Amino acid sequence: MDELRSMKHSKIETDLDRVSALEARIVVLEIVSMSALAMAMDTSENADTEAARGMAGLIVDTVNQRCDELGVSDQTRKAARDYANRLLGVAMESLYPQPH
Repeated sequence: MDELRSMKHSKIETDLDRVSALEARIVVLEIVSMSALAMAMDTSENADTEAARGMAGLIVDTVNQRCDELGVSDQTRKAARDYANRLLGVAMESLYPQPH
């Protein structure tokens, strides 16, 4: 009986390790993607905010297209679109901060 508990405990720890590793990768990917977006959108010294907004729109359109290809649920589509908009918002804000 103790061996069974030990095996279950070990499996739970392994599952938690996997979740932690996945969460860590997501954090890194978010940082890299926001940084890459910010660099890609800032194409010159006189950055063109309309070009950056156009790129952001293209990314959201592509998210919708990919969701169509994958046949995801409406809830998943909304979550993906919202997430893309948050990432884009952070990138845009870092490039073009709003004066207070």
